[in-house]
Amino acid sequence: MKPQYQLVKVDTFDGFRSLEKDWNALYEKSEKCTIFSSWDWMFTWWEVFCTDALRKLYILCLYENDTLIGIAPFHIHSHYLKSFIQGRTLQFIASGNKSHENVTSEYLDLMVLPEKEEVMVDAVSDYLVENKKQWDFADFEYLLEDALILQCFKKSRKVTTMKIQDGVRFSILAKETFDEYKSQMGNRWRKMYDKKSRVLERDGTVKVLGTMDEQSPEKALSLLSDMHCERIRNKVGYCAFDSEKFSLFHQKILRRLAPQSKALIRTLYLDDEALAIYYVFTDKGQWHYYQSGFQSAYGNRYSPLFLLICNEIGDVVTQGKRFDFMYEPSEISYKKEQYAAEHEKMYRLYWSPKSFRLGIFNSAKFCQEQSIMMKECILNKFKLKSEEKS
Repeated sequence: MKPQYQLVKVDTFDGFRSLEKDWNALYEKSEKCTIFSSWDWMFTWWEVFCTDALRKLYILCLYENDTLIGIAPFHIHSHYLKSFIQGRTLQFIASGNKSHENVTSEYLDLMVLPEKEEVMVDAVSDYLVENKKQWDFADFEYLLEDALILQCFKKSRKVTTMKIQDGVRFSILAKETFDEYKSQMGNRWRKMYDKKSRVLERDGTVKVLGTMDEQSPEKALSLLSDMHCERIRNKVGYCAFDSEKFSLFHQKILRRLAPQSKALIRTLYLDDEALAIYYVFTDKGQWHYYQSGFQSAYGNRYSPLFLLICNEIGDVVTQGKRFDFMYEPSEISYKKEQYAAEHEKMYRLYWSPKSFRLGIFNSAKFCQEQSIMMKECILNKFKLKSEEKS
């Protein structure tokens, strides 16, 4: 019997909620998906941010007979800063936040049974061409090289596409032993790890507590916020946790994922003093390093965050899992030497059914980049003059 395929658009909150069971079943069978494509992550984001701007759900569900076999988890964002250029912008759910409250969701993609990938790509491409009056532009960021979304419209010229390299992903793959992992770190960092570990263990009782070992996930999140913001505010003047919606998202996602052991906050203690902390999401054999912090008063003596992360990496990779540092704007990073991380390219993808929009978008982007360069040049000139006078 020939399979019957049907693509259905879901554009209501209740419709999104009702997909939970089938979405989760498909997520478990979709080999390429990460925790950021899970129903828990995307629905939580939508609960918190759906009223943040002019956003409309645009979830495309592919059914074979009555079975859900693919999901394109889109929404349309119509309140961009550059909305006069981009117009109604198609994006993945859980992306498109304002920069100061960005809930980073990486490696998002079409979610589909492995054997139905080509069917899904064709179905989504055809649907978006047929309904091109409903959207003006598309923007998909943090894509890996094998992302299915990159294959859309290969058989059609009715949508103009543009792919650019945008940063890299740093990660550490499985190792046999911790010593094997440590041997791949830079010489300076291996020596530092050994020295700081000895000093820390000499000064008291060392322990690491997880999210559920603390009094509550909320307590662990509060401690993370305090340590993270102390360091970040000194650098840039604000912290993501200052955003009410950013904090609310993480309160909600912890309540959903911590009981499943898919969200962890790990804290390094010396006796009863918390020295360093980090926040990680994990599923499908990958640990995604999300945020961290440490007590600056102990930074020079113990390098506590460095020790915590090294030990966590060792535990993860010797279990045959990947430790993922996620996006970095450049392949020139301390993560190479300090943590022996390898990198792979990441991409950003733009679409438009009206090619002139991409032309205007590129022109505006070029002007913006030139303006930033000019500002930096002027600031450097003022800095040089100030140094000469002093």
